Amino acid sequence: MKKWFPLLLVFMAVLTSLPGTAMAKPPYMTSYYDSNQSSWFRIQPIYRPAGAISADFGEPADLDIAADDRVYIADKKKDRIAVLNPDGTLLRTIGDAEGQGQLSGPEGVYVTPDNEVYVADSGNQRIAVFDGSGRFQREYKKPETPLLGSEHFVPVKLVVDRRGVMYIQLNSSYQGLVRLNPKGEFMGYFGANKADQSMLNWLKKLVLNKEQLSKEKGALPKPITNVAIDPDGFVYTATAGGEGKGAIRKLNAGGVDAFKNKTLVNGHGIVDVAVDPEGFLYNIDLDSMSINLYDRSGEAMFEFGDIDKETQQYGVLGYPTGIGIDSDHAIWISDSGTNTVHKYVRTAFGSSALQALALYAEGKYEESKPYWEAVYARNDMYNGTFQGLGKVFLHEDRNDEALSYMKAAFDTDGYSKAFWQIRMEWLQRHFVALVAGLAAVMLALYFGYRLIRWFLRRRPLPASWKEPLAYIRNLGYVLIHPYEGFYKIKEARIPAWITISLLLLVIGIKLCRVYLTGFLFHPVDLSEVNLMKELGLFALPWVTWIIANYLVCSIKDGEGRFREVIQGSVYALSPYVFFSVPTILLSNIASLDEAVIIHALNTIMTVWLLVMFIVMTQVIHNFDFLETLKNSAISVFAILTIWMFGFIIFGLSYNLYDFFYELYKEVNIYH
Repeated sequence: MKKWFPLLLVFMAVLTSLPGTAMAKPPYMTSYYDSNQSSWFRIQPIYRPAGAISADFGEPADLDIAADDRVYIADKKKDRIAVLNPDGTLLRTIGDAEGQGQLSGPEGVYVTPDNEVYVADSGNQRIAVFDGSGRFQREYKKPETPLLGSEHFVPVKLVVDRRGVMYIQLNSSYQGLVRLNPKGEFMGYFGANKADQSMLNWLKKLVLNKEQLSKEKGALPKPITNVAIDPDGFVYTATAGGEGKGAIRKLNAGGVDAFKNKTLVNGHGIVDVAVDPEGFLYNIDLDSMSINLYDRSGEAMFEFGDIDKETQQYGVLGYPTGIGIDSDHAIWISDSGTNTVHKYVRTAFGSSALQALALYAEGKYEESKPYWEAVYARNDMYNGTFQGLGKVFLHEDRNDEALSYMKAAFDTDGYSKAFWQIRMEWLQRHFVALVAGLAAVMLALYFGYRLIRWFLRRRPLPASWKEPLAYIRNLGYVLIHPYEGFYKIKEARIPAWITISLLLLVIGIKLCRVYLTGFLFHPVDLSEVNLMKELGLFALPWVTWIIANYLVCSIKDGEGRFREVIQGSVYALSPYVFFSVPTILLSNIASLDEAVIIHALNTIMTVWLLVMFIVMTQVIHNFDFLETLKNSAISVFAILTIWMFGFIIFGLSYNLYDFFYELYKEVNIYH
């Protein structure tokens, strides 16, 4: 054995000296957005870094990708347009050393399908046009028109439609894009953002007179940050600020926004927007410090990447200025922070996922199936897979599987469609049995009730049970006859065990609503339910109502005792008990097409609860109707005040605890 020991050591040394497997892990996280849960979830990379091209850039300010996948970069500091091959090598530069083709601080570039290069030549205050070889063709200066007024013509970004009409973003202009026809004639402003009306401006309109308002400076729209165009002629404007509202607008030829000024997830600090061949949108956002992907309607799908102004890390952006997508779906980003152009390519997982999503968006569910299966093989927790395969199964009439997948994806719309099909098939097979069963249940209830009454007449309950049962039956009586019901309990000393039992019944109904309500009307993962939070949020308003109502009404000469307020507040919950039972049952057999029934029951229950608490206040405290309304409103204000003070006390207590905890840690460290 001893002679083999040195050989074993040599073998182990050789193993440890062998190179390990290279793991190309991107230096950033990737997440997908689940719109059904309105949350981001981690996922494996859909794009990975594939290059950081320097090409001796001075300050890359914008880029555009031509139909042949060549990348055109506006280099502001070196007064040129750099043209890169698809592999990232420098092909040529555009911009003459002198003459009309000389550029000065270009900030924008756009390449037409026939390879004409339009340059936002900011320093020369013009649009310069070059042919595919880089020869100067023509220029467009500020058009002679009084409509532009004194506005400086400093173009920074632009796009050109198939008619040759230019959409030009001027530096810090809030009036929208300037439209010029191929002759350079002014066609008007296009796509201006709407001015945000703040609360302060609204108050000024209420308080100030016309003369004072005329001296006030009006709210101006936010200037457009960047612009893009798709093959169908839709113009996309990117606007930073506004918490993402109208961050990307999809404008038709008439300037109508197809996105209807929607709030974009991760769009607060948007820099640029690009559109790929499938119609998916891509943006760079300085606020979330990420690259973001959206579907055709502007709904968030994925985010990845990182932005760090001090970066020297491969794949991390410094200060991005423009984004473009080539025909292979590679993302190109100009970066003036690192003076490079970054390239990202899809991973195998990203290719499958985005191809599946593209086919899904076109309604080609059968064609998307192999891609969804490929995604599922790599990640069986991505909700988009469940939603996609659920749609495939729904299309194939495999409704049971569709139901399961839609539930996993929290897709209530798809779940409702599958459930409706299953319910219809079940009714067709069991209609006679269902009718017979319902008739049997109704007969059982009818004769069961008569049998119980007959039995009680033959053998009456003990006299000691009479009063407790009356108190319990009063829970149903007060629902229909609130005034008489509350008068019955006003002076009554109801045993504490009955009050507690009724309260436990209400809590039990609440638990049933949490755990037994149908998925369509309570689409949550029951294993993730925070039961203490649910019960706390349910009980807190009720408890603070009792306290506030008693204190306020006592000051206002109300006659109700604290015990009576508690008793009345328990009985006032009777609509919650009696309406919840049919609501829970219906939620398990109704689809979204019948959701109006559930919503109507919940609305009636809420209104009935409010009425019950108002009547309770009037009867218990012996107020007239107007006094009741006034004191109820004061009670609500008192509730809000109690919550506010509770929040302040909690915050101060937490700070005090944190102070002593940090002090304790310091003492232990130095000890």
